[in-house]
Amino acid sequence: MNDFGNHLHMLRKQAQMSLRYLAERVNLSYSFIDSLEKGMYTPTREVVCTLAEELETDVDELLDLAGYMPNETVKNLYAFSSDRK
Repeated sequence: MNDFGNHLHMLRKQAQMSLRYLAERVNLSYSFIDSLEKGMYTPTREVVCTLAEELETDVDELLDLAGYMPNETVKNLYAFSSDRK
């Protein structure tokens, strides 16, 4: 497991969701979510955001654990670059 996978597993367990239930809620296969928890795949940004919403957790923290820039950082960078034009 990696940090993202460990955290995803912990969040799912805290929410008392089975792999199959979470998979159904986010329209993904349970085997894919299992693979994410085991660190076999890196999820897309969209998948991370969907999982964060369903698990009612901070999307920026989950994005960071998955190796993406948090949304707030992206917004700040965009605002900074727009100000410089």
